[in-house]
Amino acid sequence: MPFSLQSLLSGVVAPDLLAPLLCLVLIALMIRAGVMDHPVHRSSHTRPIPKGGGIGIIGAFLLCLAPALYLTHQPFFTGPIFGLASGVILLAAVSWLDDLYSFPARYKLAAQFIAAALAAFGSGASLPMTGLFILGAVFITNALNFIDGINGLASGVMALAALFLAASGIQPVIFVLYAICLLAFLPCNFPKARIFMGDVGSQSGALIIAWGAMQPHRLAGLLTLALLSGVLWDVLFTLARRARAGDRLAQAHRGHLYQLAVRSGMPMPLVTMIYWGFVLWGALACAATQPWETVLLVLLPQLCWTGYICTRAKARVQDRW
Repeated sequence: MPFSLQSLLSGVVAPDLLAPLLCLVLIALMIRAGVMDHPVHRSSHTRPIPKGGGIGIIGAFLLCLAPALYLTHQPFFTGPIFGLASGVILLAAVSWLDDLYSFPARYKLAAQFIAAALAAFGSGASLPMTGLFILGAVFITNALNFIDGINGLASGVMALAALFLAASGIQPVIFVLYAICLLAFLPCNFPKARIFMGDVGSQSGALIIAWGAMQPHRLAGLLTLALLSGVLWDVLFTLARRARAGDRLAQAHRGHLYQLAVRSGMPMPLVTMIYWGFVLWGALACAATQPWETVLLVLLPQLCWTGYICTRAKARVQDRW
């Protein structure tokens, strides 16, 4: 098992105690600001809910990051960490403005590539590997944004993934801090939502998780993909199914597996917890001795889940999916 409690605890520092308070204060301010997410035909909620909870998550993370690194004698202004912080700030700012004003997709995609490049170029990897990191980070950013459609799913997945990355010894100070910020937000969103993360939380937060795959650790890439396997499989399968059907891939829809599960009558909290379970299973799969064994173990529950949900949707979902 590539995880240890010692690695996890090595990331716990004093600013972690302040982060939940800062997160909750910022969330309270965003609830009072009243920037609402009004339901549309593809929404899972039926009444307007405040959005911008991601400002609490990302704001608390960034405010506590430098003190946490200082106390553990890690410089903030180094390539990897400064690149991550710069990318997160850029993507958070653009995502929040998009939540307010709804930019064209090309502007958001450009911001994602620039933010991913800022994070990746600090990794010290070769140019081809840096390009791969950038593409992977943009895909993960969009995947977690697409999956942030029901209460607690994306935030819970990212919180668990951050904890496992820390427990594996991958930047434990950073990932413990990020997990704490997400866990402070989670009760405000699950099982009933007082506020949504919005793009500012799902996109810039996803970049932090994707950055974990860029670290010089033998398991970094495989572990990150395994932890996010439920999310990544859902998005890839849905894109492939819609492409085969001739649907416009950029068009908003309600055809993701998690959405079909809810539309077919499964309780929303149960669907969320199943995706949390995929993170736990992905972590266990990384205990396999060979990478191909990990891949097979990760794919098995995804294939079972896909078959079950498609069969259930055919029987219970009346409109097109």
